[in-house]
Amino acid sequence: MRSCWKSFPMGTVHVLGIKSKLEKMPLIAVKDNQYFVTSDNGVIQLIFDQGVDELFRVNLPIQDNDVKFPLGGIFMTIAAHLVKGGTPSMIGFEENDYTKIFFPKPQIEDGGIRCQVIHIDDFGNIVLNFTRDMYESYIGKRNFSILARSTQKAGLRTIIHDFSPDDLADGIPFAVWGVNDFLHIAMKNTTPQLGGGAARLLGYQKMSNIFIELND
Repeated sequence: MRSCWKSFPMGTVHVLGIKSKLEKMPLIAVKDNQYFVTSDNGVIQLIFDQGVDELFRVNLPIQDNDVKFPLGGIFMTIAAHLVKGGTPSMIGFEENDYTKIFFPKPQIEDGGIRCQVIHIDDFGNIVLNFTRDMYESYIGKRNFSILARSTQKAGLRTIIHDFSPDDLADGIPFAVWGVNDFLHIAMKNTTPQLGGGAARLLGYQKMSNIFIELND
């Protein structure tokens, strides 16, 4: 969702079913004229680092079944209201106090930056908690080596812009910016379905560390 929500048209209503069991009343987040219906479980902060335009706490009556399975009940009621042109303020009140969960941040250390694997996608690509903005701030024009386990002992020294580079052979790891501007470590033509994938072949899993060495 973090990567793709901007591709949807204005007025889209997204119903988020991640850990949806209700401990508090549901939330409606508004961002760029799109609506996000969710439990108060921290997902809003994970999707929107810079915050949302508006946030509402729903105050509709709920049934017992809504607590354990809101996707089949109150979430659909909220979504139907929004799709029909109703506003969040008609069924809730503005809210500033909500659960926040943050991505782990890269650690600046002597000689470089220690990153963490925050996601492994369906193609087995490794997604790091290191963004293009961080690259501009911390690395810029400096020489660097991404010390991922690979056949390239000197590390990955460039970040390319294509997930299928013509000049690399199959199975060679490379660094590339993803559509969400997070740094990915990938391999050409290797996927988990074929017994490969960068994460599996390089021996990484979620929360593993990868070091970016600064050479000057």
